[in-house]
Amino acid sequence: MSVPRLPAEKESAGPYFFLSYAHVPPYDLTDGGGDPNQWVEKLFRVLCGHIMHLTKVPAGSAGYMDRALRTGDDWALTLSKQLSTCRVFVPLYSPRYFESEHCGKEWAAFLDRTHGHGEPLPAAIVPAIWTPMRSVALPEAAEDIQFNHADLGARYAEEGFYGIMKLNKYRNQYQDATLRLAQRIIEVAEQVTMPVGQVDDYREMPSAFTDNTPERPMTLTVVAPDMQNLPDGRDAYHYGRTPHEWDPYRSRNGMRPLADFATELARSRGFLPEVGSLEDHAEALAAEEPRSPGVMLVDPWATTREECRATLRPIDRPGRQWIAVMVPWNREDTETIARESQLRGHLTAALGNKLTEPAAVSDIPTLDAFKSHLPDTLNRAAQQYFKHAPAYPPEGGKVDRPRLIGPEE
Repeated sequence: MSVPRLPAEKESAGPYFFLSYAHVPPYDLTDGGGDPNQWVEKLFRVLCGHIMHLTKVPAGSAGYMDRALRTGDDWALTLSKQLSTCRVFVPLYSPRYFESEHCGKEWAAFLDRTHGHGEPLPAAIVPAIWTPMRSVALPEAAEDIQFNHADLGARYAEEGFYGIMKLNKYRNQYQDATLRLAQRIIEVAEQVTMPVGQVDDYREMPSAFTDNTPERPMTLTVVAPDMQNLPDGRDAYHYGRTPHEWDPYRSRNGMRPLADFATELARSRGFLPEVGSLEDHAEALAAEEPRSPGVMLVDPWATTREECRATLRPIDRPGRQWIAVMVPWNREDTETIARESQLRGHLTAALGNKLTEPAAVSDIPTLDAFKSHLPDTLNRAAQQYFKHAPAYPPEGGKVDRPRLIGPEE
């Protein structure tokens, strides 16, 4: 592999690899069962172990995945830093992967590091198969990534890591495939020079998978203030530069916007969410005919402002159940609890009709509870959308329905 090398001071000094994967929600978000992403973490730890044995890399620098985040970490800053310095990008291919906006942004942020240093270096991307993708077309960004998966074994190439790690009879194939992938990561890290980048916030990158999207559009509206427009008596702790950055469960969450969790889960369920503020979506939400199903994430503090209540009133008209409301109510947020009665009064004044609809969830105490309620809310909003959306019959004259007739006498 012949790749021009950069000056030593511009070479990456981060972990050998960054593991990029699509988060899988539990099959039943209400049962409090196990975490399905633990299997990805198991693969990650095995790869790190191999790299530690095969190189002189310091402890903790073999690889990185987002499960290393601790409560209180700045989630976006930490991932951006790792994407700025990692030597190899390892995407775990699965049917969910190319529908994940976050995975697309991670991919784009990694390759953006080569800006100003010539052509991007797709050779520094080493994909791995997590689950088979026989019916999934690769987006344009992944079409030029060359990697012979058969080198890791025929059973791995057919079933992916998930398929061979779950069954004891494939134990030898799993051990062989993980060792070979670790060796491939080391080979690429030592032969391909990725420059150190400066990814301030990877979330601001456009996804590399813009040509690969789900087919069911929906609106995801964040009704919350930003740091510059906070209501009287409200601290800025849960807010950011834009409404999108609102994080009502920050004490448990490590500062990750609620809209990002909602987007990820919506895409995993086959929806294509368009995320925006109330200002962005107000006209579409108030339209007489539904344009798409929608979910509004409402901060009760936002409704203390008259201008916000005025914008919400046209949306609150009865019979518009294709727009569902979810209201986080963090019981550990002392400011919110101290003014609960007043906030509920403003919330009811703004959205009294919508709060009584079957899809509404008006008191969500934790992030886990939010994840549990969101799939049902999405499905209810989608059902109402199909019930109320205008029909567009084909052009031309009316055709009688076919009917069966008896045999000729």
